[in-house]
Formats: sequence, C-alpha cells, structure tokens
Amino acid sequence: MTKRSIRTIILALTFCLLLAGAFLTGCNSSKAQVDNKPSDTATTPPPSNTDTIEQPKSSQQIKLYFPNSDATGLVSFERTVEVKDQAVIKAMFSELANPPSGYEPPLPAGTTLLDATVSADGIATINLSKEFKANFGGGSTEEQMTIYSIVNSLTTLPNIRSVQFLLEGAKHAGILGHLDTHDPIKRDESLIIKS
Repeated sequence: MTKRSIRTIILALTFCLLLAGAFLTGCNSSKAQVDNKPSDTATTPPPSNTDTIEQPKSSQQIKLYFPNSDATGLVSFERTVEVKDQAVIKAMFSELANPPSGYEPPLPAGTTLLDATVSADGIATINLSKEFKANFGGGSTEEQMTIYSIVNSLTTLPNIRSVQFLLEGAKHAGILGHLDTHDPIKRDESLIIKS
C-alpha cells in the first residue's frame, strides 16, 4: 500500500467515526427529551399570546396641580411616570393621590378611576367611583380645588381641552354639591399660583 492510500483510508475512517458520533449524540438528545416528558398524557394548552405579552412601557413627563395648604390656589409639580398603552390619565390619577410633602391629596380617600376616554374633540370623560362623592368632606372652596386639580392636570395633555365627570357612570349636575359638573369643565388658569 502506498502512503497516499493509507492516508485516504485514515481520513475515511475518521470521517465515519465523526459521522457516527454525531448520529449517536443526536439520538441521545432526542431520547433525553422523550425521557423528560411527564408521565400523564394530558397536555396543557399554551397560554394565549394576549395574556403573556407584556405591553411596552415608556417614560412620560406630566404636570400635576395640587391645592396649596390654605386652598387658595393650585401649585404645579412635574413628575416622570412609566405608562403602558398610553394610559397616562390613569398614571396621573395615581400621582394625584400622592401629593408632595406639605400638600393634601386633591382626591377624596378611596377614589378610583373606573374608566377614562378621550373624544376626538378633546373631551376627557372620567368615570369615578362612589368614594369620590361619599368621602369628600370639604366645602365649596375645597370642591373647587378638587375639581380643578383634576381638570387643570388633565388639560396639560395635548389632546384634552375639557373634562366630563361621571360618578359610577352617571352625570351629575353637581357631583360634589356646588360646582356644575353636568357639562365638560374647561381649564381655569386663574386658580394657578405662578411662582
């Protein structure tokens, strides 16, 4: 035998061994997968995509108005919030419930935003829980601060010009007793304390 034919035989044997090793490795991994299957035959359907996909969040700068300590005006504060699905109104309500140090929350305790929509003509309709009215304990001045804290905060958003208040899905002529809330309420710049 020549050196060339011996080298060809060695290369052919090496190739066959490598091919056999790859085949055996593939068989072992598929056997391992079969062995790791649960013993029962019932299978759980995969969860639907809508349940498992996490909606992306984005940071957004918002401006909120809180009543000052003697309820004579509204003071603006800026915050950055993480919003999902453009749910900025919900984020604003959460932030209004957490006033800066030295300020009272403008929302009555337990108030929940049940729903919020914005029409094409810029009217934000906010549906509030019954606690908004039931837990409000102020007079007409506090009412003005509560209503306009919400209105002036929401109308900082570019697509909102006015706010329609609903209580548990219904309109009220005076949701808290004095101010007319049957129609949408527009921003009131005169209540803002300029610094």
